[in-house]
Amino acid sequence: MSRFSIAQLEAFYWTAELGSVQKAAEKLNIAQPTLSLRLRQLESDLSSPVLERAGRGIRLTREGHTFLRHTQLVLAAHRELQASSLVAEVSGALRFGVAEGFAVACLPRIIPALREAFPLLRPEWTVGTSTGLEQNLIDGRLDIAILVDPIGQRDIRLSSLGIQGNVWAAAAGSGLRGGETPGELARLTIITTPPPTPMYRLTTSWFADGQEQPGPLCICSSLNASLQLVSAGIGIGAFPARMVEAFPSGGTITTFQSDPPLQAGRVYVADRADSDHARTAAVIRVLETVTREMDYFSDP
Repeated sequence: MSRFSIAQLEAFYWTAELGSVQKAAEKLNIAQPTLSLRLRQLESDLSSPVLERAGRGIRLTREGHTFLRHTQLVLAAHRELQASSLVAEVSGALRFGVAEGFAVACLPRIIPALREAFPLLRPEWTVGTSTGLEQNLIDGRLDIAILVDPIGQRDIRLSSLGIQGNVWAAAAGSGLRGGETPGELARLTIITTPPPTPMYRLTTSWFADGQEQPGPLCICSSLNASLQLVSAGIGIGAFPARMVEAFPSGGTITTFQSDPPLQAGRVYVADRADSDHARTAAVIRVLETVTREMDYFSDP
């Protein structure tokens, strides 16, 4: 019975990914002869070769492609196991971005929960639009971010957190009671954030699906300020339902669903592909606990 070590599987995985024994050894911070030995030990226990020479590099054989898929599953499970046992070691500075709509509803609960779970962690918080936070993550100005409907960029790892409902918000007394169509709402001033933010994409796509152009747009860089404008009766806008609930409007805002309803938003935890997976997984577990206790991802 073959018994592959994690070290052997990591040697195979990175050699396959990078196409080079030397690059794989550098990635794992070990000597090249050590990595080559691990590969030989691994292949000695396999019935068929999984790697072969290709010019100056290394490539997978047909059997190697199948073995790589299994290896990815094993290494992913191993990382999860490590994460579950290393929670106490989550510490140090963490530059944390949070999409504004999610932050309004959840950040007052998330901050103390992280402080309790990881006393040695020092998060530095940035609240903004998902689009801006995603770019900051790409540029290395953030370590982790909670994003809504991210555009999706290379080298960014996304972990689904849940689906949040969206609603239309209008000033109380607007006469809007629900069931309005794109044609009926197109005559109103629409308050939204700048393109290509999720709020802007949600709003314009809803009108486009109804073959309508939205009425006069009031572009505001902040969701919070947008809700204040709605409260003042300047126009209407599409917002996360739980954000509107948490907003201190004093009864000046009403919500309604249109016909068709607004599409729900998908919330993700994002980090860079080369970042510490164990730390991110530990943080995600806290976020899942907080949102579950809040019943945040239930239907609005």
